[in-house]
Amino acid sequence: MKAWVITNYGGPEVLEPMEIEKPQPAAGKMLIEVHYVALNPYDYKLRNGAAKMMMGNKFPKVLGGDFSGKIIAVNDDESNFKPGQMVYGFANIFMKEQGCLAEYISIAPKYVRLLPSEINEIDASAVTSAGLTALSGISKCGGLSDKRVLVNGATGGVGHLATKFLIAKGAIVTAVCSTKNIEVAEAMNVARVIDYRKEEVLKDGEMYDVVFDAAAKFSFSQAKAKLNTSGIYCSTEESIKAFLASMISKIGAAKKMYLSGFRGSQEDFDEMETLMINNGVKPIINHTFSFSEVDKAFQLLEAGGTNGKIVIKVKDNE
Repeated sequence: MKAWVITNYGGPEVLEPMEIEKPQPAAGKMLIEVHYVALNPYDYKLRNGAAKMMMGNKFPKVLGGDFSGKIIAVNDDESNFKPGQMVYGFANIFMKEQGCLAEYISIAPKYVRLLPSEINEIDASAVTSAGLTALSGISKCGGLSDKRVLVNGATGGVGHLATKFLIAKGAIVTAVCSTKNIEVAEAMNVARVIDYRKEEVLKDGEMYDVVFDAAAKFSFSQAKAKLNTSGIYCSTEESIKAFLASMISKIGAAKKMYLSGFRGSQEDFDEMETLMINNGVKPIINHTFSFSEVDKAFQLLEAGGTNGKIVIKVKDNE
């Protein structure tokens, strides 16, 4: 089958197309025909070797976490999944599961969901990692109706979905983005837009009930200055420093810090689907590539500054 693989850890030069053996589903797994794949920043970070201790040194490796597609076979007599069903989800490449930048994947069902009829395949492929990361932090903020929320990085992959989820929950959102993405932010019906290239975000004089830092650019001490009493700071930062700051903030302090990271719980999947179906939340997809253009999609992703999600069409249905 056709796949995009890395032949070592490193820069763009280690990513290449290759014919590899079509996988067979081991016990407890299913074989899925991949239709769409959405890229995330972790894809190029994993290519660079950011998680080599977990991923090991056996090559070639197929990257790609988020997908949608069709079940071909299920090697589990007790599974509720059946061949022919449309699904979407996450391939746990961090734990040596084959990535989905391939025509087929053999995958455990933990992060796989049936595709609701109200959600199309391309949208489903784009929401798993970014949407569940956003909801992880949002779920820790309590009631959000009429709460004032500052979203930093509001037009990025996680940020735009966080913005849409927050608005669907009744929050009054101020979006922080670059000049070129102002129209994208305004189209999400935010209350206000701050262009970080022209204004100092932390010195605008406004106070907020929640600061959601999808760009992971603020420290907790910086964010606290923007929070009302008992305000909450959510960050997508993944570091020991952020973890410690989050833990310390919960010891008697009125203002607290929470980390917003991927959990993949079924409750989060349920809520995300509800927000998409009942509240009309859709991912922004302004960049779609063919399967022959995966290298170009990675280049765009790694350059940064894009809005919404980058999606690759693996199967040509035409």
